[in-house]
Amino acid sequence: MLKKIQKYSHSRFEEIGYPSKKLENWKFSSSKHLKKYLSNNSDDKDTSIDNHGDEYTLCFMNGEITLESLNKFIYKDDMTILDIDQLSDENICSTSSNFEKEALFHLGLSTIKSGKYFEFKKGSKFDTPIQILNFYSKKNEGLRISSFNIFKLNQGNNISIIEKDVNKGSSSFNLSLNKFICSENTILNHSMMYDDSTESNYLGYNYYELGRNVLLNIDSMNINSTFNKNFIEIDLNKEGSEVKINILNLARNQQHLDNNILMNHNAEHCISFQNVRNILKDRATCVFNGKVIVAAGAQQTDSNQSNKNLLLSQNATAHSNPQLEIYADDVKCGHGSTTGALDKDSIFYLRARGIKESDANNILVKAFAKEILQDFVNDDIRNLSENNLNHWIDG
Repeated sequence: MLKKIQKYSHSRFEEIGYPSKKLENWKFSSSKHLKKYLSNNSDDKDTSIDNHGDEYTLCFMNGEITLESLNKFIYKDDMTILDIDQLSDENICSTSSNFEKEALFHLGLSTIKSGKYFEFKKGSKFDTPIQILNFYSKKNEGLRISSFNIFKLNQGNNISIIEKDVNKGSSSFNLSLNKFICSENTILNHSMMYDDSTESNYLGYNYYELGRNVLLNIDSMNINSTFNKNFIEIDLNKEGSEVKINILNLARNQQHLDNNILMNHNAEHCISFQNVRNILKDRATCVFNGKVIVAAGAQQTDSNQSNKNLLLSQNATAHSNPQLEIYADDVKCGHGSTTGALDKDSIFYLRARGIKESDANNILVKAFAKEILQDFVNDDIRNLSENNLNHWIDG
């Protein structure tokens, strides 16, 4: 099946080509600099993962899972783990019509060496989160590293996944594709952490397919990325499901961050909430491109979008584009967006009480960020995020 998918994706990429700024999803994000990266998902045999994971970790080296981490993975008996090429049901590998239009999604699919399918046994609940460690070891310049993985939750599953990237060596173009299938009465907590000093470029396509009575929490923090563009698409296909997305992005210098979120309310009695905050210094830029589509018949939908951008420099730029498309009449939907600097009255208030101006600024920045961090589901990720925030503020 994989070869069939790759053949189709190759032809689609050849047909579409690299995205231009004429496309809505790429209006404020250039793809020109990504063209120089060539595909190379070869293993780095000299790199050890001994210090990067434990029995709760699945480690992927340059896009492919390591047998070392798979063999010692504590939950492997509670899961079915297959190569995607072993799957016979094409629907499992299918993605959204929105991703179908994305050239770089097809580029990623057409160049992966392999992909993994993880299916959790019915009723499995894990007390300790699964850590997905994406390890990128690059001795050569100009590598494009692609990966594709599918996760399926079955009835009664309560699963937490913490995904982190570790970049070593030269810069690269990391192209990550994930699909999550959540059957009825399941809970999925997906946390993503980005911190990179190799000036690599990240492009992610994360697709979530939700059944009845599913609770999905997505928490993400970006502390250091030269270029980070993340597509998140969620299909709420059955009634009674709830989605919460909390994202905090920190950027300085000329870093560029882009969150592209599409929420498809296809069934009634579903709830979704998006909360994305960006803090920008220097000449950093950010993009929030969020859309909620409420289909005809998706009555009793409750959806809200919130995007707040804090600019710590006159040269920082934020682009915000919250959108609603509503085709049902019994819904409660709203969206809001604010962009601005630190409040001068608040700074004056703190300074009047003997606090230095720099400390007053830091207090307000931390307060702005912690409003979203306090909603992160996982305690360890919340604490790590707060530490990362403090380090970032301190320079």
